[in-house]
Amino acid sequence: MPSDTKPERGSERVKGWVYAILNPVIDGLRRETSLLKTGNLTWRAFSRRCESIRPISDYIDVFHEPILEDLLAEDGALRPRLEEHDSALSKLEETAARYVQTLIRATPFQKEVAECLKNYSSMRSSNPAFLELTNTERVPEYVAEYLVNSTESLPRHYTMHSFWEAFRDEFAAFKNRQTFVALNTSAGSLRQISEGLQRDLESRRLTLVREYDIPAAPIETARSTPEGVFPKFR
Repeated sequence: MPSDTKPERGSERVKGWVYAILNPVIDGLRRETSLLKTGNLTWRAFSRRCESIRPISDYIDVFHEPILEDLLAEDGALRPRLEEHDSALSKLEETAARYVQTLIRATPFQKEVAECLKNYSSMRSSNPAFLELTNTERVPEYVAEYLVNSTESLPRHYTMHSFWEAFRDEFAAFKNRQTFVALNTSAGSLRQISEGLQRDLESRRLTLVREYDIPAAPIETARSTPEGVFPKFR
């Protein structure tokens, strides 16, 4: 329950809410909404989790969890908002895993992968820039992951770079599956929740900064040079 004592101006307690909780969470939400806008879920098949879109607690230093609990005690409406975000993220990750699992088992997809691998082998004989695919058994998983993340291109040093550049369009049709439609729906839902939470936390931060007369972020003071001592230049 909220405390009866209102913090004073310049309160260290309020600074803790802003610096240790609101700032890192807002930064995390900004990154994930930017990714969601491009369709890059950063989902990985090996972990079945989004690499750069995380539960709220992952944006907060573990040593600052007591500060989070203090803030939640003061604002009872905030906890369900955070839980809503994490629930939507879990649903998105589960939907992505379901899409990949059903896709890899689908006969048309298996045939398409096999045909593209065959064509790629022929193309390598005349183009030395095409790297050899040593783990061909994992290609279906890689392709499914790229589809989930709306991957347009891969860095040139990636083994799969040339393969994906050559056959990306061949796999685009597999985005029409019902499970991919469900994936887009889940991603859109998370994006809407994240954007709304980001706006509300930014508004709350501004209110706290103004009401308690504190900086919006810690101010690092430059170390002064002792008198008579001059910095060395190399």
